[in-house]
Amino acid sequence: MAEVLLINRADIMRITGLSGNIDEDKILPHVMTAQDIHLQPIIGTNLMQKVKDLIEDDELDDAGNEYYATLENTYITPTLVYLVMWDFLPFLQYEISNGGINQHTTENGISASEENMNMLIKKFKDKAEFYGNRMSDYICDNSSEFPEISAAITGGELNSEGQQNMGGWVI
Repeated sequence: MAEVLLINRADIMRITGLSGNIDEDKILPHVMTAQDIHLQPIIGTNLMQKVKDLIEDDELDDAGNEYYATLENTYITPTLVYLVMWDFLPFLQYEISNGGINQHTTENGISASEENMNMLIKKFKDKAEFYGNRMSDYICDNSSEFPEISAAITGGELNSEGQQNMGGWVI
């Protein structure tokens, strides 16, 4: 079964204004890792799986799922887009292939300096933290609508309670 991604290339392009010629195969793997590494510790395994199940079953917009739809569309999407960009940007100019690691050069411009690249990465991280904090507030304010955040934790699942991420987010 394919991994359910909570955002797609169109979301990334729409929210960030990223150039339309970015290869989807280069950016979508970062969606999966950003979901696992950054988003899952914030919202917990159970809530993330619930949202994935609703998307996979095409039930997100069904009656009774309004809080999940709002969580996904208003909070998860922008947070995850900026988390993906935070992860993806350092890899943008590199390609790993059988021939080794190659750095792309531009024909129509000048490659960004390391200082400028770090500044952009920090900007994406700052935006991810802003939207992530809004998402955490929404979940906390509506915790009775998300029973998954207090469900018993078993195995390798992450509970959002007490989990901290890059900005010290705690739900």
